[in-house]
Amino acid sequence: MPLRRFRRQYEQLSQFERGRIIGTMEAGWSARRVARQLGRCDCVTSRREERHIVRNAHVQQTALSATIQAQVAISLGAHVSSRTIRRRLAEGHLGSRRPLRVLPLMRIHRLLHLEWCRARGNWIAAKWNQVVFSNKSRFNLSSDDNSVRVWRPRGERLNPVFALQRHTAPTAGVMECCAIAYNTRSPLVLIRGTT
Repeated sequence: MPLRRFRRQYEQLSQFERGRIIGTMEAGWSARRVARQLGRCDCVTSRREERHIVRNAHVQQTALSATIQAQVAISLGAHVSSRTIRRRLAEGHLGSRRPLRVLPLMRIHRLLHLEWCRARGNWIAAKWNQVVFSNKSRFNLSSDDNSVRVWRPRGERLNPVFALQRHTAPTAGVMECCAIAYNTRSPLVLIRGTT
């Protein structure tokens, strides 16, 4: 896309230019080739429409390109294909990417985690050798909507704005537990009856 668009590219067409366009299109030229031959803009969208498309993606990060297309059609009265929407978002450095899935932590949870870390920040290795880290993992048997994607710039995965909270309500699933300590680890235990 050119960095600067000249005013001539947006002026009204004369009758002669319209005739040239019709003739070249009937000769089998593509619309892009005709626009370049006549020194006109070959873009479907204006700068204003492009800004509107990118702004919609920033406001609704999980919106599909078809949803943004419908919003653009309503607000601007311009029909733009969903492929053009995706191209304009890519030019605006936004891509459709999987979001970071996070647990919904309340403010008190964050404060407790921070307090725990600060209390143990100056421990030496001998003291950490006495600590056992355990992990419980739950595998849901019901479907989780992993097909949700967000429009975000590259390298912004850890930005909380683009994170989606995971579902934490009780669902059918299996739980497993394991623990790790200095020089040892526990066997993997499958907890029955957790479905």
